[in-house]
Amino acid sequence: MRGKAPHLVVDLTDYGYQYAGIRPLGDSDMHIRTYHFILPFHQIRPSKSETGQPMDAGHIWVPIDDYTSMVYNWIYTTVDSPLTEEDRLERGLGNGPLHVDPKTFRSIGNRTNNYLLDREMQRTETYSGIDGINQQDRALQESMGQICDRSREYLGPGDKAIIQARKLLIKAVRTVEAGGAPSGTGTSYYPLLAHEEVLPRNADWRAEMTPEMADGVILETV
Repeated sequence: MRGKAPHLVVDLTDYGYQYAGIRPLGDSDMHIRTYHFILPFHQIRPSKSETGQPMDAGHIWVPIDDYTSMVYNWIYTTVDSPLTEEDRLERGLGNGPLHVDPKTFRSIGNRTNNYLLDREMQRTETYSGIDGINQQDRALQESMGQICDRSREYLGPGDKAIIQARKLLIKAVRTVEAGGAPSGTGTSYYPLLAHEEVLPRNADWRAEMTPEMADGVILETV
């Protein structure tokens, strides 16, 4: 909140890309959060558990047909302490057993019940009034309809990662059609972690935060 909107940096790699949101803090510091997109449909991001433990988390979007996808969400703690029962409820993320039916894998808050929108929560706590970050995401994604007319979009600097994801997916399709191996089929992404830190403004954030990428997997910065 102190840093306002981030400056986005996208590093294209042989597995997809790393992207970072960089926010200046005061006169001398910066807040940096890194993510990874691994072709064709994996995301890794830094997170924290309900009890404050540092974690890595991610999504895996697996298409079922032209209209629906199964989304797997995973988390693990990056320290020795195990996740607690409270952590496993994922209240803030909106993906735990309080939010998703463990038998059908469908969100308990959905279009049929207006995503359990709470007007009092909307008035006093959050702009959306929907509990759980991922439940808010689902409401926005599904509200666009099963197939959205992307030709009507106006993408800007804040959409830099989305633009690159689409370019990489189109390139992967063409590579496979030509009989080649698309990006993301190697092993360079195996050691990846996602990071979130406050560093001095003049720090080399890649060297500080992504040492596992030091072997030259960055192909281009956009």
